[in-house]
Amino acid sequence: MSAPAPLRGYRASRRYAWYVVILLTLTQVVSYIDRFLPSLLIEQIKGDLSLSDFQVGLLLGPAFGLFYVFVGLPIGWMADRYSRRRILAIAISLWCAMTAAAGLAKGFGPLFCARLGVGLGEAAVAPCSVSLISDYFERPKRPPAISTFMAGTFIGAGAAFLFGGPLVFAIGQIPAMSLPLLGEVHTWQLAFFIVGLPGLLFAGLMFTIREPRRMDQAARGIESGAAGAASTGAALRYIRLRWRGFGTLFAGSAAVVTLGSLAFWNAAFFARTWGWDVGQVGLATGLLYFTGGPIGTLLGIRLTHRWIGRGRSDASMRTLGVGLAIAVAGFATFTIMPSIALTLAALFAAFVGQATAAAAGPASLTLIAPGQMKSQAVAIYYLFIGIFGQLLSTPPVGLMTDLFGDPAMLRWAMSIQALAVGALALTLLALGLRHYRAAVDELEHIIAASPLR
Repeated sequence: MSAPAPLRGYRASRRYAWYVVILLTLTQVVSYIDRFLPSLLIEQIKGDLSLSDFQVGLLLGPAFGLFYVFVGLPIGWMADRYSRRRILAIAISLWCAMTAAAGLAKGFGPLFCARLGVGLGEAAVAPCSVSLISDYFERPKRPPAISTFMAGTFIGAGAAFLFGGPLVFAIGQIPAMSLPLLGEVHTWQLAFFIVGLPGLLFAGLMFTIREPRRMDQAARGIESGAAGAASTGAALRYIRLRWRGFGTLFAGSAAVVTLGSLAFWNAAFFARTWGWDVGQVGLATGLLYFTGGPIGTLLGIRLTHRWIGRGRSDASMRTLGVGLAIAVAGFATFTIMPSIALTLAALFAAFVGQATAAAAGPASLTLIAPGQMKSQAVAIYYLFIGIFGQLLSTPPVGLMTDLFGDPAMLRWAMSIQALAVGALALTLLALGLRHYRAAVDELEHIIAASPLR
């Protein structure tokens, strides 16, 4: 990989910049389809492999999240120095291949390892994509572009449920078959083959992206090497010295991820509580994602623009707080509603709030991270929110359900998780907003005084 010079690079037209946003958004969609697929296959996998709910929770969370959060930092280090499009091309090839490889699993261990590989590949998406998009747009124009990219998470999750649900239901009617070299293959294994391999097309499309000029270079406040990029140590020191501002953002965003991870239990919840099959769950959840996600994204953009117009440097963080409050209310109540209509209404509100908050997180980060460390800052951000949002989200729900001794108690475990995490995060967000605002103002002054910008 060749390292693009930090102060040179392609300066794009507005049309081309939005082409890059759309392509990276579609890549995000593909990654979330692969990420959410196992949640639709819970009951088949659990039955065929004789798993407990706790093991299912490990597959839905840590199996994907271990590599996803911990290799993000070295990937961010590379993305601050080398071609981000090449890193993305390699990463896409890896996670699509590992999704297909999950279809070969004959036990918990191999399936766990395959999901680790998916997490390893998908760990490159956010550091490279957010860095690329932020370099294609000036600071005031970034929130809509990054919000569009983040909308890919909801479009992808919606597509996984809306199209994956009926697909899983349809192939679920097919008896186990014997294939050459593979032996007996269950229908849930076929789903991994069908979903994983087509995504390889996007690996080639990454080479249509040109590396832009790296923006927001700071002349002071962060140490840079010969290539213009900060070392990991320098990036960590920059964040540590401003830990209150970064920590406020990290805590709020981690809660958003934790709440969103409850959707991995949706297929099991609707089956156990309302007797729905996976096709019904996929259709309903997919439609809610497709409608609630874009509405939440547009709400976030509107709120951010309103606060920017009022001169608020913490506009995107305020939007995160509003979205989080809506999401907490929805996720804490949808599983315990007395009717299916109220359940779906509360889940719709949860997805709107989640989308509003999720889009604001990375946009907020780009306003407090200098250009020399932007990819690494994104990786550190996802490391933190991944540890608390990915690794510690689904297992506690499964563990609580096992401890309750009744699979139907899953609904209460999900509600307890949402309420506890949400209350803590909203408190921390309210206390730390002024510290985030101070970090934004400081970087604005540094960039304004810098000859590197």
